[in-house]
Amino acid sequence: MISLHTTHPSVVLALYQEVTAISARRSSPAARQKARITVLATSDLHMQLTDFDYARDASRGGSSLSRLAPVIRREKENAVTEGRQCLLFDNGDTLQGTPLAGYVTEHCGGEIHPMAACMNLLEYDAVGLGNHDFDYGLAALCQALSGFNMPVLAANTTCPALPMLQKSVLIRRGIRRGDAVLPLRIGVTSVIPAQTINWNRHHLTDRAEISDPLSALEAEVAALRAEGADVVVVLAHMGIALYDEGPKAQNQLEAVAQLPGVDAVIGGHTHLRFPGPDHATIPGVDHTAGMIGDTPVVMPGASGSHLGRIDLELSMKPNSQWAVTAGSSRLLQADPVDAPDPDVVSLITPVHNATRLHLNEPVGHLAAPMNSYFALAHPSPVPSLIAAAKHQVISRAVEGTELADLPLLSVGSTSATGGFDGPGNFISLSSGPLMRRHIAGLTPYANQIWAVRTRGARVIDWLERSALIFSTLTPENPDQPLIDVNIPGFRFDSIYGLTYDIDPSKPPAYDPSGRRLYDGPGRISRVRWQGEPLEPDQEFLVATTDHRTGGGGALKPFADEDIAFRGHAPMDEGLVEYLRKPDCRQVRETRPWRFRCATACSAILLTAPDALQHLEEISALSPENCGLSPEGFAQVRLHLSHPGLRRTGPLHI
Repeated sequence: MISLHTTHPSVVLALYQEVTAISARRSSPAARQKARITVLATSDLHMQLTDFDYARDASRGGSSLSRLAPVIRREKENAVTEGRQCLLFDNGDTLQGTPLAGYVTEHCGGEIHPMAACMNLLEYDAVGLGNHDFDYGLAALCQALSGFNMPVLAANTTCPALPMLQKSVLIRRGIRRGDAVLPLRIGVTSVIPAQTINWNRHHLTDRAEISDPLSALEAEVAALRAEGADVVVVLAHMGIALYDEGPKAQNQLEAVAQLPGVDAVIGGHTHLRFPGPDHATIPGVDHTAGMIGDTPVVMPGASGSHLGRIDLELSMKPNSQWAVTAGSSRLLQADPVDAPDPDVVSLITPVHNATRLHLNEPVGHLAAPMNSYFALAHPSPVPSLIAAAKHQVISRAVEGTELADLPLLSVGSTSATGGFDGPGNFISLSSGPLMRRHIAGLTPYANQIWAVRTRGARVIDWLERSALIFSTLTPENPDQPLIDVNIPGFRFDSIYGLTYDIDPSKPPAYDPSGRRLYDGPGRISRVRWQGEPLEPDQEFLVATTDHRTGGGGALKPFADEDIAFRGHAPMDEGLVEYLRKPDCRQVRETRPWRFRCATACSAILLTAPDALQHLEEISALSPENCGLSPEGFAQVRLHLSHPGLRRTGPLHI
């Protein structure tokens, strides 16, 4: 500190003049015509209100809205202190994802939804919808949304059953400058993937319309600007495409960010993060600065893992409207030492306790343990169990009809295969009693069991599309990844009732968007039904889910006339019913497929560390422990030159 009593008079004069100049600049018209906005955002919360894992009946020590809430409060307080306007939004896939969501839907009708209560408490300014928010049906969604105190936005969705939906909202704020308050108008709109109409066709057909998101945004952004919006923020429930998704892409965030009149974009849907390394290889995207072109963009992960923050610098134009002159984005995380927000925890404690009590009801018994550690490298008992439950539901549903004369196949898959959700995303069940919470872990989505009527050629096509999950293996690279990291595990279907070979040393017949890459045979060969070659015109009934019939997982959607059964048959209820008298031995031993490479290959499977205690389950692949990956996965080298795993024939339940 400089003492004015001991400093030379000329220095004092210089200091006085500098302070006077700074004060003048701060009070000048130019300074008064600057403003700053902070946009905070969550996305894909999937009802993760606390860090509790209901399937394991234990705290998982991870992310959640209750852990993110202190960050939200702190960011809002800092914005006030620093003279910034602050807005808080959510980008959808909010109301589905944990067993708590299912319990609330089934048992808490008429009460304010716990997610609505938490968002009201944290004073969100607007929320958008995601595709999974429709999973419990329109009545349940309407009930949940009726409790939100903020606008619910969906520019490309028209649904009379959801009268609260708005295409956009114009939020009015004031910027104080001395004795004056300068108006600021922030326009906000939202879109969801057009494919939602197919993914949830049983809820939305003839009851809703979902238009092209880019066309809807162009119209709504123009309308907001015409209404006087100084700033336009888009909540787009879609991600940055990791590959060319074709002409009907579901992830179009790059195109959204480049639309005229858009100042900031909140993304999501893929559960990835931006800015950050998740998109380091995407050309034209600045994954370090969080920019797509000149537009700041955030994707805040999933389940409350991150809070997105976009900062916008504004200047007043000659026409007395604000204009964005600069923007930046970043992701924030909860401090591990911070406790969950006590107010959020208090709000949800009653329904949390009721959910735990419900989920600890016994519903079945396992004669032997099962896991999903090797489900992408070896026919696993977890998808086998799911296929068996589907088989039973459909066989009973068609009993006594002409459909009962058709050979019945059944599809099994699981999302519990690690992937983007990390090394904890696997299933491991002990022998003994099964509780409802175990069923919730096996069926995390609110899917219905449906059946389609199709022919052998399309069944093989189905298998080819599933087999694109594998990397194209070469004998020269012993440590190549077995799985293409851009393809989520839930897209790999095994079809029970058949036997067939998969050759990952051949290129996939389809690209990830579902486009055929070449004519002729692909990775699937030696397809047999009851020991005989599958005929292209042979007719089958296939037990699957509503999600798959609508094209979920890049499968070709089935036409309405091909859907043979679409009754009310929730997957979780089908599993509970099957487990009353399960054939555990058949589930464990039924192996419809095996690897059969044209040349000797090896590859690395990423799995859970605990899988190293169960390598005998895949002994035919000569597994080798190669240590842990930086992300905490166990790395297991598999040798695919082996003739293959022993088969026990088709599934007969």
